[in-house]
Amino acid sequence: MAVNHLAARSLRWIFTCLALTGLAFLGGCGGGSGAPNNPFKPVPPPPAAVSIVPPSIVAFSNTPTSLTITGGVAPFLVASNNPAILPVAQLNTTGTIVLLPATVVTDTAVIITVQDSIGQVGTATVTVKAAPIFNTLTITPASAACGANSVCSGQSATAKVTVTGPGGAGIPNRQVRFDVVSGAFSIHSTDPANPFVSTLTVVSDQFGVAQVILQAAASVPTQPAQLRATDVTTGFQQTAQFTIVQTINGSAVLSIVPSDITFLGPDTLTCSTNFRGDYYIFGGTPPYQVSASPPGVVFLQGAPVAKEGGFFTVISNGTCTASSGIVLIVVDASGLQTTATFHNLPGTTPPTPPTPPSALVLSPTSYTMAGGCSAATQFTFLVTGGTPPYNVSSSPNAQAGGGLTTPNPTSLNGTGVFTVNWNGLNPTGTAFVIAVDSGAPQQTVTGQVTCNP
Repeated sequence: MAVNHLAARSLRWIFTCLALTGLAFLGGCGGGSGAPNNPFKPVPPPPAAVSIVPPSIVAFSNTPTSLTITGGVAPFLVASNNPAILPVAQLNTTGTIVLLPATVVTDTAVIITVQDSIGQVGTATVTVKAAPIFNTLTITPASAACGANSVCSGQSATAKVTVTGPGGAGIPNRQVRFDVVSGAFSIHSTDPANPFVSTLTVVSDQFGVAQVILQAAASVPTQPAQLRATDVTTGFQQTAQFTIVQTINGSAVLSIVPSDITFLGPDTLTCSTNFRGDYYIFGGTPPYQVSASPPGVVFLQGAPVAKEGGFFTVISNGTCTASSGIVLIVVDASGLQTTATFHNLPGTTPPTPPTPPSALVLSPTSYTMAGGCSAATQFTFLVTGGTPPYNVSSSPNAQAGGGLTTPNPTSLNGTGVFTVNWNGLNPTGTAFVIAVDSGAPQQTVTGQVTCNP
């Protein structure tokens, strides 16, 4: 009996284990009376709280910006507490809120509220500020030869925009970036290593004006071009479109300043000498060759000219030009040429007449000797005034009847002093000395020597 009792107890224990195992199997297979599929599976976490990033932002009037929705369950309901200043689309499924603030005069705070599909709410504060206003971006070519709103190939132009506040006053010291959008042109830079760039940021002046110099490429085909100006602070932009016009006429591409220089001489009979004038060259493609036609009328310095905005110098040499002047020819590196003129003309004041020389004087004018004269008798004269050198002679000269020796030398370049001797067999008589200067007209004076008995 004891053995049977133990066997029965063992069988009950085995059946109980099998029963428990069956229940566990049924629960794992979904059997049983509505038991959960997997009581050990983790419960999914609740959705993250909805929020707006960034929670605070500054936006400028008429300048697009955006906010981002994070967390929550889409779709979202978006609302603005001031839709007149900051309107928003009410239903949002993308998570990006696009904002375009209206014009304001003073800073205005607007609350943006987001509610997701399960009722969670998030907010952000947008401070709307008055944005600078760009007036029209204008392109002004250095020459109007290629038409309205057009820049000749190889030519420069000025791009200008004004940054103003809500009251219309210019805003100084505002950073404005200029970008080449399309077209064969570039922007002048102040960097010698990169003189031409495709983007350049400048600062507006005291009147709010920001400007750059554009340079169209030389000899490019006619094409449209676009330039964009961007206020760096707000991102507000203006875009201008113009046309680059191909041209082979150098006068439309190159400019010389001044186009003409005229020198006047000191009087109506004389043209200037060593007068200097500078001509500056703009546009085209440097370096520039310079020549004069006809040559020889002036001296040229500083040619060839190595860079745009450089200059060459014309120096007069006393040669008068025709009333039409001479032609100065400038040719750029691409073969385009233009011209300027130069005049060197007599003055308008009559010349000052020369000062006449003083009168020619012989001292003394005469000698008178009593008791006759011998060959040893000398007479000294002094010539002054007039125009040296002087030429002297005597009459009669060394004759039997009595006369004077010819002075030696005959031409006087020094003091004007000369001596003559009585010469002749007759100790009495009258002879003359004659002095002539080198002026035009010549002056003549006569002296007398008389030898009495």
